[in-house]
Amino acid sequence: MAELVAKRYAGALYEVAIPLQKQEIFKEELLAILDTLTAHPQFDQLLKSPLIQSQEKKDILTKVFQGKISQEVSNFLYILVDKRRQNHIQEIIHEYKGMVEKAKNMVEAIAITAEAMSKDDLSRLQKKLSLTSGKTVTIKNEIDGSIIGGVLIKMGDQVIDGTIKNRLAQMKEQLSQIIV
Repeated sequence: MAELVAKRYAGALYEVAIPLQKQEIFKEELLAILDTLTAHPQFDQLLKSPLIQSQEKKDILTKVFQGKISQEVSNFLYILVDKRRQNHIQEIIHEYKGMVEKAKNMVEAIAITAEAMSKDDLSRLQKKLSLTSGKTVTIKNEIDGSIIGGVLIKMGDQVIDGTIKNRLAQMKEQLSQIIV
């Protein structure tokens, strides 16, 4: 249900942005809102609280974001409050960001490694992923010590697992089939 709500509301905002040619501007404003919600979890909880009236939430949003976001995005936030959809705001923002990137033939990739990748390695990986996918790839590196070595790439709904951990699991599975 949350995914359906996110798609519907993100799509509605995207449809407003197209004739205004403000898709990227709205995306940046929404990401700033997401940063604020992430940095201040108590603010996020306040917006989600059923004990606070809708008008009071809209007044708070106005005070916090006045002059920082466009009137269209402000109105969008007010609609979310009126329709009691503010609990889904983070999913809506991620969905909207995905719509903008898809329209620009862009995709975000996450390279998960045991240790931080060098800028050169990240750049080479980004170029290779861009060539193979036919899209403009933006990449960021996340660290996970359990990987042991290699790289796990998450790009859109695609996962490329080139980790030592995965290879060891495959070898274990093959050995267990031979031994049985």
